[in-house]
Amino acid sequence: MKKIILLLVMTCFAAGISKAQIYMGKESLITFFSHTAVEDIDAKNTTGKPVLDAGKGDIQVKVTMKGFKFKSGMMEQHFNDNFMESEKYPHAIFKGKINEKVDYSKDGETKVTVTGNMEIHGVTQPVTMEGTITVKGKQVIIDSKFKIKLADYKIEDPSIIGKKVAESVDVTIKSTLEPYKK
Repeated sequence: MKKIILLLVMTCFAAGISKAQIYMGKESLITFFSHTAVEDIDAKNTTGKPVLDAGKGDIQVKVTMKGFKFKSGMMEQHFNDNFMESEKYPHAIFKGKINEKVDYSKDGETKVTVTGNMEIHGVTQPVTMEGTITVKGKQVIIDSKFKIKLADYKIEDPSIIGKKVAESVDVTIKSTLEPYKK
């Protein structure tokens, strides 16, 4: 992750973009929720730290799969061992571009769409998601809710009792970013 951030920052400096246009995640919360007749499953993850190049509109998030925390240790183990195969596929990565122009110089909220590629479980898929970007002082807050179809990423429900996980899960990301400081 440090290499990716350093490369992004160096690219921006080489292009003459000031470092104030690079924002890094200070705090993030990524959640997912699955509802089936058998059970509801939800988890929270704070390991994802987005990097935003405001000058280009590029955004990237890398999330450690073992960072998802569940109500039950058994669910967490099942998620990592059977569903996500976290030893083999330790991260989910999103790389995309914000489609709308955002004025990062003044406070306000902008509805945006972000188009890019999501890699989960070793499979990369093109995605477009909606969200908001809120500028508040020097902070940039990103907020989005979207669905992920498990079959798109070759994630199967190994349960023999019946479907424990929905075919699509709701994912929410809320992150506060601050200007990158060397």
